[in-house]
Amino acid sequence: MDKINIALLTGGYSAESNISLLSAVKVQEWIDQTHYNVWLIHISKDNWHHRSEDGVVNLIDKNDFSLVTANGKVHFQLVSFFPLHGSPAEDGKIQGYFDMLNIPYTGCGVLASAISFDKAACKQFLKETEVAMAASVLCIDSAHLTHHISNISNQLTLPVFVKPNKNGSSYGVTKVYETDDLKLALEKAFQFDTEVIVEEFISGREFSCGVYELNGETIALPPTEIISQTDFFDYDAKYMGKSSEVTPADLSDSQTLEIQHWSKKVFIALGCKTLSRIDFILNDKTFYFLETNTTPGMTNESLVPQQVRATGKNLPWFINSLINERLKAAQID
Repeated sequence: MDKINIALLTGGYSAESNISLLSAVKVQEWIDQTHYNVWLIHISKDNWHHRSEDGVVNLIDKNDFSLVTANGKVHFQLVSFFPLHGSPAEDGKIQGYFDMLNIPYTGCGVLASAISFDKAACKQFLKETEVAMAASVLCIDSAHLTHHISNISNQLTLPVFVKPNKNGSSYGVTKVYETDDLKLALEKAFQFDTEVIVEEFISGREFSCGVYELNGETIALPPTEIISQTDFFDYDAKYMGKSSEVTPADLSDSQTLEIQHWSKKVFIALGCKTLSRIDFILNDKTFYFLETNTTPGMTNESLVPQQVRATGKNLPWFINSLINERLKAAQID
């Protein structure tokens, strides 16, 4: 029986492209290559291509998402977004392209990805779920900083987090304690996005909980507590070793069930598919929703891999199970 060709996407258009490659290397190792031909496809604004082990670069024909090689075209039966962070996968753009080509993919679809990526839209969308969320202000147009600062001062209580509305890995994020520092923080965030969201700081412990779909069931993984050595879980804390994670988190059984309940509720409400990670702050007895990551990091040290291992399962089993689930749904064997 012929192997199924899987395109494993990495790179992307955002500042997270370097993080994406770290995830891709591990995911490629975990996929069962006795059953699948795995092609690592680098996505950039210049071109989409595959680089072979001997350095030969072949381009993707975007008309049908086939790989043009000296031996003819390679067509893909499945596309995986596991390693592709930021735009154009995390915001749902590339999913629309594959939907039009009728090529199935792992991961969330257009709407769930786009809403989750837009922090302000996501908060608005989730109001009906009654999940607790921090008060926030959306700032549009970097030319009106004085107006934005006035709105923030009138509507929110400092300290606040100032961050790009549509970005990840904590790029451009500042924790602001004084009104005089808002201007600089807004300018920094506007370097990464045309919209900036400002949220009230909620003190407490930070947690993250992966949720996935398998055999038609929505399953929450054991949550992780994130203990940052920096003032908050910023880029250095996430990727430069300046944080520690405790998996499974030190929570009571009832608290664990509660965060898993809210994680699954957010996952289902947003229409997520395959895998997502939901982040919270525990303040007193309440879990406050922070954000949904529809393409969570997949390096050995990333949170979801930690959580999978905490269940007693290994990552090859997990990744191949999710791939098999999507192939089964698409009636591909």
